[in-house]
Amino acid sequence: MPGAFKIQGMDLIPESKIEPLLEAPRRQRCRPPPALATYIDNYLQLDIATAGAELPRLLPSAGAICFFFYGASLAVQNVHAGLQETSSESFLICNRHHVLDLSANGATGLIVVNFRPGRFRYFTDIPFSELQDHLTGAADLWGEPARELTEQLAQGNTFAERAQILSAFFLQVLKAREASRLDLLLDLLYLSPGTRIAELAEQGGWSLRHFERQFTATYGVTPKYFARVARMQQVARKLALEPGSSTLESALDAGFFDQSHFIHELSKLAGLSASELARGVRERPHFYNPKALQWYLCHMDNMVNSLGAVNLKLNLPPAYRRA
Repeated sequence: MPGAFKIQGMDLIPESKIEPLLEAPRRQRCRPPPALATYIDNYLQLDIATAGAELPRLLPSAGAICFFFYGASLAVQNVHAGLQETSSESFLICNRHHVLDLSANGATGLIVVNFRPGRFRYFTDIPFSELQDHLTGAADLWGEPARELTEQLAQGNTFAERAQILSAFFLQVLKAREASRLDLLLDLLYLSPGTRIAELAEQGGWSLRHFERQFTATYGVTPKYFARVARMQQVARKLALEPGSSTLESALDAGFFDQSHFIHELSKLAGLSASELARGVRERPHFYNPKALQWYLCHMDNMVNSLGAVNLKLNLPPAYRRA
């Protein structure tokens, strides 16, 4: 393919490694190559055939998502503010405080890049505090190469080919930085949001105040807020991936004390009732990866070994222990 990003001698993702989602024939998902697995959880392709097609609802989250699309524009509606923004160019969302509904304005191909919590900072010098809660154009992040990337994705014939193009691009824009112990502590908090912040700071060898300052400056939110959002996301994930689960069961598994505790937190964080949360992830498509936990724990094992942090403790809640 003329002008495509290439890495000499590297087969980034063999087509045999592509793992289609059986429950959604027009969706395909795969992992990035090992060199990117620390930063990116997965690539997801959606082929949208009609205008007005509903896409997933985005709840407040701890991660970042890039949307690369070729075809009709995408609309992003802020559910509570009643505001809608339409974009004809690829963009990034670091959604921390809003409920956003996505839809397509016509037939389009869409590639979704789901970054691991806190890891998008390895692909840009723009701090999270300047990226969160609004759309940022891919071209504003990476310039003309981002527009060229979208054109190359449109020319790709298979998902495997597009995944290779994406991987080559992100390997080129990846910043050379050493593995961070702070990232590992963020991972622990993401998977086990009931962990006491003071205990986490102690595991990192820092005072509570120093840890809170470092965390907030690096990731754009306080560790307490990050943990609250991660726990809410655990409930949404279980509801989306386990259709037979109840909202109360999912909330208790995620570490909420009782139903009233969950309802209060959900209202404060997302402005939704429990039934609205369930409908939003069950009646619309969703981005939750059925293999996310398995992949995440493998990634964390690699980080623990590389940092020599074998003394760190991970206490998974029931929602993840049974995943």
